[in-house]
Amino acid sequence: MKATSRLVRLLLVCCLLLFTTCGGGKDGGGVVKVTFWHAMGGPLGKVLTSLIDEFNETHPDIEIVSVSMGRYTALSQKIMAAVAAGKPPVIAQAYENWTIELILSGSIIPIQTFLDGPEGLSRESLDDILPVFIENNTWDDVVWSFPFNKSVRTLFYNKDLFERSGLDREHPPQNWDEYLGFSRQIARDLDDDGRMDIWGTAGQVNVWMFSNLLLQNGGSFLDPTGLRVAFNGREGVEALAFMEELLAGDVGFIASGYEYQNDFLADKVGMMEGSTVSLAFIKGKFDFELGIAPLPAGKMPGVTIAGTNVVMFTKASPREQAAAWTFIKWFTDTEQTARWAAGTGYVPVRRSAFETEVLREQFEQYPGLRDAFSQLEYASFEPKIAGWYAGRRYLGERAIEAVLRSDADIQEALDKAADKANAEIARLERLQEKLGLGKTE
Repeated sequence: MKATSRLVRLLLVCCLLLFTTCGGGKDGGGVVKVTFWHAMGGPLGKVLTSLIDEFNETHPDIEIVSVSMGRYTALSQKIMAAVAAGKPPVIAQAYENWTIELILSGSIIPIQTFLDGPEGLSRESLDDILPVFIENNTWDDVVWSFPFNKSVRTLFYNKDLFERSGLDREHPPQNWDEYLGFSRQIARDLDDDGRMDIWGTAGQVNVWMFSNLLLQNGGSFLDPTGLRVAFNGREGVEALAFMEELLAGDVGFIASGYEYQNDFLADKVGMMEGSTVSLAFIKGKFDFELGIAPLPAGKMPGVTIAGTNVVMFTKASPREQAAAWTFIKWFTDTEQTARWAAGTGYVPVRRSAFETEVLREQFEQYPGLRDAFSQLEYASFEPKIAGWYAGRRYLGERAIEAVLRSDADIQEALDKAADKANAEIARLERLQEKLGLGKTE
C-alpha cells in the first residue's frame, strides 16, 4: 500500500509539472482534436452527440471527436488493444476494473493532476459533486477518473394495476415485507388455468439487484481485510433467499433479456426494478400511469451506483490533455449534467443540478424521479479491487443463477462462488506484489 502511494504521488507530481510547464496545454497549434471512445448508442447516444456538438460549437479551439464502439465489451477490447499498440484515444469511458488495469500499466494520467492544476475546480465546485462519485473514482487517495454515465437502481410500478389490485396507487412498497406482500396481492390467475396472467414483479438474473439487497440487509462485499469476499455470510444468504422468493416463487418470474420489461409495458407485471436509465427506453410506450420510487429498504436503505467513468491517457499530448479536461469540466458542470440526466435518465453528478429548470420539469413530469435520484445521498459502490470483476461473475453465474434457475442450496452456492472469487483476488494480489505495486484500493 505504501509502495503504491509513493509511486502514485511521484507520478502525480511529474504529471502536474509537465502540465504546468506546458502552460496548461493551451499554447499554440490551432484547433486541438480530442478523440473520445465510448459505448453510447440509441437514445443515449443521441443525447451525447447533441451535447458534444454544443461543446464543439462553443469551444472553437477544441474538437471532441466522438467514436462509439457500440457495446462495452467492444470498447474494453479496443482500449486494451490500443494501449498495447501505444495508440489509445485521448479519453474513454471505463469501468472501475478496467481503470485498475490502466493504472497498473501506467496508461492513464490521474484526473487529480488537473484538479490540483491551474484550471482545477474550486473547493466549492468540488463539494457540489456528490461524495459517492469522488470516492468511486479514487484509488489510494488519488482521483484517477471522473464520473461520466452513472445510475442507480429504481423501482417502476403500474399505478393503475395497483389500484385494480386494491393497493394505494400513491404508496409504492417501502420495505421488503411490502415488496413481497404487494407482489402477492397483484399476482393473479385470471382464467383459472393454473398459470399466472398478471405477475407481481419480474426481472433478470442480476448481480446489481443482489448487491443492493446485501447492503440493505447490513452485509458487505468484502471482509475487513479487503482481500476476501463476505457476500456468503448470513446477510448474503438472507438477501438471496428474499430474491428467490420474489422472483422464483409464485409471484414473480425470471426473464431472458428484457422480456420482463415488455411484459411490464403490456400491463402484465405490476412492478419491476431497473436503472434510472430504463426511463429513456420505456417512456411513451405504456398506456398506464407510471410510478417511480426508490428501492424498498431492508434493515436500512441501500443502493449501489452503476455505470462508467472517463479516463485520460498518458499518450495524449499536453494540449490534448488540457482540452480533454476542459470538456470533462464542462460536461460535469451543473447545467450540462442536468441536461444529460434529463435526456438519458443517468443521475446528475452535482447536487446543484437538482434545482435546475430542466430537472425540475423532469421531476414534475415523472413524480418520484427526484426521490429515486436522491438515493445518491446514501449510495455506495461495488469493490474496486482487481479481482472483483471475476468475483462478480462467479457470484452471478455460480450463486444467483444457480439458486434462481436451478433451486440450488443458497449457502452452498454462495460458498462456491466465494471460493472462486477469493482465489482470483489472491492471484491478482500476488501478481501486484510481484510487480511491487501493492493494493489498488
